[in-house]
Amino acid sequence: MNLFQKEEILLFDGAMGTYLAQQYEGGIRKCEFNNAEHPERVIKAHREYIAAGAQAIKTNTFGANTLSMGADAETVLRAIDAGCACAQEAADGKALVFASMGPILYDDQELCDAERRSIIDRFLANGITGFLFETFAQAPVLIHAARYIREKCPDAYVICECTVSPDGYTQSGIAAQGIVDAMKDVPEIDACGFNCTCGPMHMAHIAETTNFYGKTVSIMPNAGYPTVESGRTVFKSTPDYFADQLRKSYLAGARILGGCCGTTPAHIRAAREVLAQPAQPSGRTCETAKIPIAKHREAPPVPAGKPVAVELDSPLDADGSFFVDAARRLKEAGADYITVADCPIGRARADSSMLAAMLKNQYGVEALPHLTCRDRNLNASKALLLGLSMQGVRNVLVVTGDPIPNNRRGEIKSVFQFNSVLYADFIRDLNRTVFAEKPFRIMGALNVNAANFDAELRRAQKKEQAGVTCFLTQPVYGRRAADNLVRAKEALSADLWAGIMPVVSYKNACFINNELAGIEIPADLCERFKNADREQAEEIAVEAALLAADLIRDTADGYYVITPLRRADVVCRIVKELKT
Repeated sequence: MNLFQKEEILLFDGAMGTYLAQQYEGGIRKCEFNNAEHPERVIKAHREYIAAGAQAIKTNTFGANTLSMGADAETVLRAIDAGCACAQEAADGKALVFASMGPILYDDQELCDAERRSIIDRFLANGITGFLFETFAQAPVLIHAARYIREKCPDAYVICECTVSPDGYTQSGIAAQGIVDAMKDVPEIDACGFNCTCGPMHMAHIAETTNFYGKTVSIMPNAGYPTVESGRTVFKSTPDYFADQLRKSYLAGARILGGCCGTTPAHIRAAREVLAQPAQPSGRTCETAKIPIAKHREAPPVPAGKPVAVELDSPLDADGSFFVDAARRLKEAGADYITVADCPIGRARADSSMLAAMLKNQYGVEALPHLTCRDRNLNASKALLLGLSMQGVRNVLVVTGDPIPNNRRGEIKSVFQFNSVLYADFIRDLNRTVFAEKPFRIMGALNVNAANFDAELRRAQKKEQAGVTCFLTQPVYGRRAADNLVRAKEALSADLWAGIMPVVSYKNACFINNELAGIEIPADLCERFKNADREQAEEIAVEAALLAADLIRDTADGYYVITPLRRADVVCRIVKELKT
């Protein structure tokens, strides 16, 4: 489907959903129901956009799926039929008609894919061969859909648009550039770009700083940013401002242009007039523009020999005296890093990043905070990283994080906007741009006690691909964990810091065996603790920990010693032995 030459412009309409809501306040349910129940409204809106200068219009079907409409499949397909009829009647040869398709957000991806295929089939049955995918968060779904369309209709034209925040990231932390990188070599995708979320100025910046590798670029920003007045969501951006900013995307190389939320026929009319003016090229195009990257510096150096990191639990209350004293004693014993967990088992403790900054700047202790995905969304995560960088904390351990305990989920909600793999990739991307002068070293977790270590190893390889350069492992107590560490050494290029967690009493051993999934203290070691007093137990703890270290000495690149039950005294002895 050869729509136009790349040097030309294809101007789309604006946002049907917000425009219908504006025109018919208190109207019916989802706007897609208008197709069958109030087709005159939809046809009138289409014609207004065409009269304003739109050369292509989108069917009123962005949310036409069973989840978004809260309807059965037949109702959805009838809405699609009616939406196609409305658009085709309004276009009447004066404008191209594209099938508008938004994401289907069931948790079951196979279910989403199957429904998407049936929707595509319905559009094709209605004679629609232009497809516009809008407001997606990841490229793989779009690639599969585009290939399915071209298999069914070789002459189809497919535009794929994702949505990113004003600073250029999807809600799962994927950079705009990463989205385009994934789609650039997919011939079934004729054009790609971005829509929604951003106002026209921020969208223009994304167009200017993303390399599209010569692919036709589609840009459709919101009218601006919404505000709520008297219970109604309104966009205050003027049509003239929208048009002037949209022109910047055109000058950057975008050739498919239009509007998303808040854009009306007035916005499209203004855009048509501004885009008709003679171009004064900015010298940059979407074929060559790239994210500005400062000269890359190396991550902070690793100490010579086998580094030793010691984990200390952060305080449960406002008294940090033990934590600080223990950290200082461990440093004197030879610990290279103090690591601080981020509210393990979902229980609130003093913030790991704030403690890391305090140790670094007040006491000269090199700290390594754990960062979880449980409590922070993308914005909060980036804000935290900016603060850590300013405080000189440049080593971070990225973990998905434990969920909130079941009995508290009614009052406390987890965030989990993304997982540790996506978090690592997010930080790696920031290392190329924001933190290029002072990049973070990204570390990850590896469970050598996992029942299915093959799956754990595959996940570790994904983390490594996302930028993790060092793994801190779960504690090693026996041969199986040591053998898994050897397997990891063969499969990964990242450093491996082997976990050592001393057992300090019989009660402690029973707790680990019964409460910590995937870790088993050998029966003979448990038996040794059974009748030992505190002094004897300490000797057994140190001896057993050093035997575990001997088990993995030739494999491990470093050690990760976990302090049990505030027993910093025991760990200090272990650290001194490890550093000799």
